[in-house]
Amino acid sequence: HFGSSSRARGAVCVQPLPSDPCARKMAEEAEGGPATASPAAGENKIAESIVSKGENSYYFAHARQKEDLSNAQRIEGDGSRQLAADAMQKLSIAEEVDVGPKVRWREDYAWSDEGAKVKIYVEFPEGALGRPGAKVEVTFSEHKFEAIVHGVAERPEGVTNGEHKLSGEIVPGKCSWRTNSSKSRLSITLVKADEENPWGSLKKHKISKATGWT
Repeated sequence: HFGSSSRARGAVCVQPLPSDPCARKMAEEAEGGPATASPAAGENKIAESIVSKGENSYYFAHARQKEDLSNAQRIEGDGSRQLAADAMQKLSIAEEVDVGPKVRWREDYAWSDEGAKVKIYVEFPEGALGRPGAKVEVTFSEHKFEAIVHGVAERPEGVTNGEHKLSGEIVPGKCSWRTNSSKSRLSITLVKADEENPWGSLKKHKISKATGWT
């Protein structure tokens, strides 16, 4: 007498077949295939895995039919079209721009606060500013001036307050420049916006966290 079993003798547990046609076919073949070891045994195990685990089976993707590419159309071009990566690479190449000779910025100038005005003096060799081809370019803004002299040295020479703002605001339209009679000195006149404000220095200094005053 054998012990009773919780499952009825001869009962068959039926699991739903997967919806994928290929997986369903393999599962049906697995149910009717031989139980002995044979080349088809591996396929039966794959089918059983698909039946029990469905789309979560490791073999599910491998059971799909391979796409037929025999009629695929090959796209060819004449070279007029470019890939986006090629275009981006070409745009990243900077073109060389001729900006002319670099200016030698001078710091050996003199300046003085004359109340309503501030004057700056830059010295040159005797007669240098009167040579043929010598040219002076001066620009003014509320917090900056810039003077560049061409034709007196191998490269242009200039004077400016640069990145540092002037100690006070100026009136660009009233500022001026001139050279002396011997063509050896350039004088620049800055007209203050606030005549009552004395300048302790020509430029405002920035505080550097690393080195202190600059």
